[in-house]
Amino acid sequence: MTLRQYITIMLIATVLCWTAWWIVITNIDPFQDTGVGFGFFYSSLFFAFFGTISLLAFLARHLLNRDYLSMYRQVHKSFRDSLIISTALTLLLYLQGKQYLNWWNTLMFFAIIFLILSFFWSNKDSKQNFIQ
Repeated sequence: MTLRQYITIMLIATVLCWTAWWIVITNIDPFQDTGVGFGFFYSSLFFAFFGTISLLAFLARHLLNRDYLSMYRQVHKSFRDSLIISTALTLLLYLQGKQYLNWWNTLMFFAIIFLILSFFWSNKDSKQNFIQ
């Protein structure tokens, strides 16, 4: 798969996910829902976040990267980071919807996400695994 195909497919899939999320927002009544509507809401929002953040992270890495990494490595890193960030955002929204979210567990949540991302960003073994 070429880079152009990847970006095109991700862009189309992201637009479709945002469209699905909008359809869920406009057509499902949360007060009469049995839980399936909330599942569609959170899953479509997760995939919409995932595609959007993945494309934006790849664009930022491509434009701002001075190391001249291969495109595969840039796509891989942006894909991984967007998975972590979109999971965090969706989980935060879910916790807020259930009214479990307050200031101290939000700080703990962000600290855990920061530690996970900093582990991936600083792991020297992962840099050596991609050298071929």
